[in-house]
Amino acid sequence: MNETARPASAMARPGAARLVSAWLPVVLWVGVITWLSGDRFSDERTAWWLLRVPFVAALGLPPAVVDVANLILRKTAHFVEYAALSMLTYRALGFNDPAPPRRARLLWALALAVACAIGDELHQATTWTRTGSPKDVLLDGLGAFAGALTGAAYLYRRRVARRGAP
Repeated sequence: MNETARPASAMARPGAARLVSAWLPVVLWVGVITWLSGDRFSDERTAWWLLRVPFVAALGLPPAVVDVANLILRKTAHFVEYAALSMLTYRALGFNDPAPPRRARLLWALALAVACAIGDELHQATTWTRTGSPKDVLLDGLGAFAGALTGAAYLYRRRVARRGAP
């Protein structure tokens, strides 16, 4: 990525400040993922919270339906968490000087997200109410791949729009 493809506000900052503003969202998001993988967000607790949502409580859904809804909610959260992480990472890699090519950024963003997913599942395996699962790492990896592609497409479209489409 060349200098003109970077946001103007990022180019105005000195090197260290630019890198901090690029990587701080990544670090904070990894913190959010770590927090979400604790006991507070175990399967039982999210099901309990789901039952307290007014429209769910008003419907009087059978436990089996609530369990399926809880499963869908939890697996969607896995996908979205890691999609966001890889998008943020893809973006942050573009602020390095020199920025790696798009394909390398995509692979690095995916690799970092999968490494975090493995660490997250290992963390969950050490908590009382959670379990680590290779299936969740796979789901996280799929989310990361989708997120990295989305980030790449977004930045590419923005770059093309700035140059003027042919």
